[in-house]
Amino acid sequence: MDPLSILFAANACVSAIKQGCKLYKDAKTSFMEIKKTVDEVVSDAKAVRGFWEKLFGTDPEPATSKPVAKKKEAYVAVDETQVMADIVGQLTVFFKLQEQLAAHIREEEEKSKSVYDSNANLMEAALKRIMAQQQMAELEVTIREVMVYQSPPEMGALYSRVFEMREIIGQEQEQARLKEETRQRYKQWQRREAKRNFQAKSAYLIGTTIFLLYLWFLLLLVNRWGKT
Repeated sequence: MDPLSILFAANACVSAIKQGCKLYKDAKTSFMEIKKTVDEVVSDAKAVRGFWEKLFGTDPEPATSKPVAKKKEAYVAVDETQVMADIVGQLTVFFKLQEQLAAHIREEEEKSKSVYDSNANLMEAALKRIMAQQQMAELEVTIREVMVYQSPPEMGALYSRVFEMREIIGQEQEQARLKEETRQRYKQWQRREAKRNFQAKSAYLIGTTIFLLYLWFLLLLVNRWGKT
């Protein structure tokens, strides 16, 4: 996947995370508003009952309530756990895209070190790498601002836990990558050594064969000279 496609997919992840955080915030806000209203009604009822008991020593007779038409609910129930799970899924995809971009940049750097391209535009290549890294870093900042500063505290805590674990996994993966690169370099060295040894043995065998043929030919001439 080229850097442009990676950045496009990363932007889609950030948009999904924003929508998920907004949905979670709206769900929490709606729940708090409804809960607050219910608490106020209960509190008022208790206050009236306490006043009536102090004044007359008995509870007031319950008034007959008229049937009231049920209001249509203004909010739709939201599964907060599922919303958080979806956000974690989008974060996972975003991290994978970050790794793909980093791997692509490393590959281009290795290619630049080992393969000479007379038509390469060094300034253009440098700008592409810098812009891709900068845009990905800006998207990461956007995620942090949305989850930490624009969402309920649970999202900030989730962000902290996920990114802490991401740092740990990133360090583990970096160590694994370095070990794998070391193993690959060692295998390449072994192949080069095996090829060099094969070439040396082949040269020694050819040289020995030529020497033996020369010696045989020389002995043949000496033998003929002795007969004459």
